[in-house]
Amino acid sequence: MSAAAQLAEKASRLFTLPDIYLRLQNLLNNENVTIDQIAELIAMDAGLSARLLKIANSSFYNFPAQIGTISRAITLIGHKELTNLVLATSVASSFKGISQEIIDMDSFWRHNVDTGLVARHLGKAANLKDIEALFVIGMLHNVGKLVVLSKMPTEAADILTNESNSIPWEGEQAVLGFTFAECGAELLKIWGLPDSVTDSVLHQHQPLSATAYPKAASILHIASLAASWMEEETKDQAGIDYLQLIDPAAWAVAEVELSDMDAAIEYSQVEAWNMLGLVSTSVY
Repeated sequence: MSAAAQLAEKASRLFTLPDIYLRLQNLLNNENVTIDQIAELIAMDAGLSARLLKIANSSFYNFPAQIGTISRAITLIGHKELTNLVLATSVASSFKGISQEIIDMDSFWRHNVDTGLVARHLGKAANLKDIEALFVIGMLHNVGKLVVLSKMPTEAADILTNESNSIPWEGEQAVLGFTFAECGAELLKIWGLPDSVTDSVLHQHQPLSATAYPKAASILHIASLAASWMEEETKDQAGIDYLQLIDPAAWAVAEVELSDMDAAIEYSQVEAWNMLGLVSTSVY
């Protein structure tokens, strides 16, 4: 077992999938499940119900009429997409025990929300059907960072201290012998998430090495670096130009263009604060 897998195994005892997501998965495994049964389960979590209705009525979907009930939202969004949204908006609660003194969790989730929104928009530009899955992948792509912070704080501090001066994943490899992406992918495997998620997260820095899901990995690669660029733009001091780190070959594999990324960044800048508020309410 690799060092990344060993660390993820230890972390999995502390960090688990949200209970509501697991219960929803179990319910959806019943082929005879009804929309009313799904709505009844979600209604048991008032916070989740409110978050899903806010998303359904936001520009995230742009439905032409107001969505007033969870049942109606399920009908319009679909079972699979609903499951993705439940996971994406609830996963922050899995890491609520991490101290703000270790890492600014608001900034951490802002980066992930930006990545998810940019990835979703790029997926739409690439005419992919399951764009909610890309939002989930973006929300989860950096959980390995939290694993390392919680289990190897000294090493993590060394990495974070120097990350503004070097390519982040190269610094992670040098200090740990593996990257945050590798560790995160191992945790997501333990959680039993689909191969499309774990493979994309694993190969986010070298997307062309993803043999199973190169398109999703390439979209995540572009989206995560775009999100890092957005974060750098808010700082006073110049740092790494993350857009220059995008693998030129990733554009063709993702089937998107620079103009698509520019539009995705604008979309995220509009949507991110609302979505971050929905994620944060599942934590605080």
